Amino acid sequence: MINKSNSFAIYILFLLFLPVPCNGYAQDSAEDLLEKANQAYSQNEYVYAAELYEQVLEQGYEAAELYYNLGNAYFRSDKVAKAILNYERAIRLKPNDENILFNLQVAQTRIVDRIEPVPKLFYERWWQSLINLQSEKGWAITAIVLGTMFFLCLAWFFLGNKSFIRKIAFVLVLLMLTTTTLSLIFAQKQYNKLTLQNEAIVFSPRLTAKSAPDASSPDLFVIHQGTKVEIRQKLGEWYEIRLANGNIGWIRKDNVEII
Repeated sequence: MINKSNSFAIYILFLLFLPVPCNGYAQDSAEDLLEKANQAYSQNEYVYAAELYEQVLEQGYEAAELYYNLGNAYFRSDKVAKAILNYERAIRLKPNDENILFNLQVAQTRIVDRIEPVPKLFYERWWQSLINLQSEKGWAITAIVLGTMFFLCLAWFFLGNKSFIRKIAFVLVLLMLTTTTLSLIFAQKQYNKLTLQNEAIVFSPRLTAKSAPDASSPDLFVIHQGTKVEIRQKLGEWYEIRLANGNIGWIRKDNVEII
């Protein structure tokens, strides 16, 4: 069995050998669907546009722009929970995209719940902002580039015939090693976001969280459609969730959709 660290290493190597897209039937079909979807959206046929964007996703295509357009179509169709779901999926692929973040914030003003998140320390916010500068692919490519520069600087250090050149090369070796390591760490964290599937959007109009994975257990709190939750653990048909404010409870998993 391949563990998570090994699969991530394979993923990094895969980026070195990305296949060139071909003009096969499936791609042409997806392009036709995208063109029809964009045209439907421009003609205010938002429900039809959303259906076409969903068909593109069903063919296995995935991109931040595709989720963003789908989120816009659902928002225009007054399907706010589905809009938030797709904006969140777009953000995972483009963490710092201003348009996606803005539209997500607008959509969140249309939901019932106003949950204040637990404040983070300044260095936690700084660290997360740094990680979100790029997606997992962006950080992986950065790591590959910096790693290549590390070996070039290392060769320069060993082949340099003057003291000051070797000193400069040594500093660059340390710098490239540090930045390459950080890039790999950031890529791993962004990769985990995509693969862990530990966040979801509530799709039930009104949902009561329980104290235990049992319908007869005491009620804890109520949440509504469009609210984002963190999935802490799974037990049968139940999820233990945590809200941004720290509240924890159990809900049935058919009431939410994984981001």
